[in-house]
Amino acid sequence: MLLALVSVTVYAQRTVNACGEVDYIVPETQTLVEAKKAAITQARLKAIADEFGTVVSQTNTTAMHTNNGKTNSSFNSFSENEVRGIWISDTKEPEVTVKYRNEMMVIHAEVCGKVREQKREMVELQVKPLNNGFESTNFKNNDRFSVSFKSAVSGYVAVFIRDDNNDIVNVMMPYEGSDGNAREVKSNKEYLFLCTRDPEYPYDEETILTTSKSIENNTLIVVFSQKKFHISLSNMGEFVPEVENSKFQKWLHGLRVYDTTAQAEEVVLTIKK
Repeated sequence: MLLALVSVTVYAQRTVNACGEVDYIVPETQTLVEAKKAAITQARLKAIADEFGTVVSQTNTTAMHTNNGKTNSSFNSFSENEVRGIWISDTKEPEVTVKYRNEMMVIHAEVCGKVREQKREMVELQVKPLNNGFESTNFKNNDRFSVSFKSAVSGYVAVFIRDDNNDIVNVMMPYEGSDGNAREVKSNKEYLFLCTRDPEYPYDEETILTTSKSIENNTLIVVFSQKKFHISLSNMGEFVPEVENSKFQKWLHGLRVYDTTAQAEEVVLTIKK
């Protein structure tokens, strides 16, 4: 039985040799050194994707705006492409060639190395947005907002809200002024976050959702892991209360690459004036 268990573990984390190559079109704002590094990174990702595949998730939101009696709608779509492995080491020096195509600089990168498969460990999570204490995804301006959370296993959790109008992600928990460490939670225990019923909530007033528009969408993002993690989103590596969505996605991608237990749950919230 022990031998059988060991063989399963080795298979789940198998390491193989892989090669990849890409043609990387260099943006005008990028230096040659930066472009070469980016080309090598993309070639490595392609090698991993060709060997183990990718995971693609997509979130769509539709917002309605009323102006002078006329109603207009806007559609936003965000997709994430994540490879199912990590690059361990090069087995030979990356080869980089600079060339031009239609007056544009193109870098051809070829890489070979050892890659390791990563299988995600998904945990059942219960994430419920609450409007004045009742489960709902529909809010009006100044409605009280909180989050009910329960996990099937113990771990660590952080809560974010993305404003889908300006692509800014607000760090809701860990709370402002903290050290940026994710909140520890116990298995099968219900928690209430972002409200005065939470013993760690540092404010006297409840969290509210506001809007100056007739209707808008925000996205609740709950990140959970069985391992400790830290919110490091600024250029200095310090915890900040808000960040651009592109930087947040880069942080989340990095967390998921190196932590197979990390997962994110998203819930779209509608706020009406």
